[in-house]
Amino acid sequence: MEINMIVAAGRDGAIGKQGDLIWHLPGDLKRFKSLTMGHTVVMGRKTWESLPKRPLPGRRNIVVTHNPEYVAEGAEVMTGVEEVIESVGGSSPFIMGGGEIYRLFYPFVTRVCLTEADAVCEDADARISLPGENDEWEKTEESEWHSAPDGLRFRYVEYRRRQLQ
Repeated sequence: MEINMIVAAGRDGAIGKQGDLIWHLPGDLKRFKSLTMGHTVVMGRKTWESLPKRPLPGRRNIVVTHNPEYVAEGAEVMTGVEEVIESVGGSSPFIMGGGEIYRLFYPFVTRVCLTEADAVCEDADARISLPGENDEWEKTEESEWHSAPDGLRFRYVEYRRRQLQ
């Protein structure tokens, strides 16, 4: 089973500030949609509540929360990693945040689809550990640098977890 993590982060692992994304990159949103369409997307309650339109169309939406009574209209509510993994069976879900959900699922992730912003955000309040080329992760794709309308440079990088021998 492949479990994907899809995330936009700065060089310092910054992913969010005050419940919102730090960077708004139109190309990244198009890429997100094309990669996740037809798949299951897994998110935390705060990410669910931050979506401007819920549920994300064309995808199975799963919201992970500690509260089993939580209602997320148009999505399935689950309370833990094991429940999600069992529910998705052999499909390839995309873990889409936020920070706590990334941390919970990270040990199970086999592929990271990263939009890397060429910036740091010192006052970010949500961060993740980023994979790098090492014994655990292999960089399998890396795009050229792109420029956002505001001049921010970003690129797409994919990592795959190495199979331990």
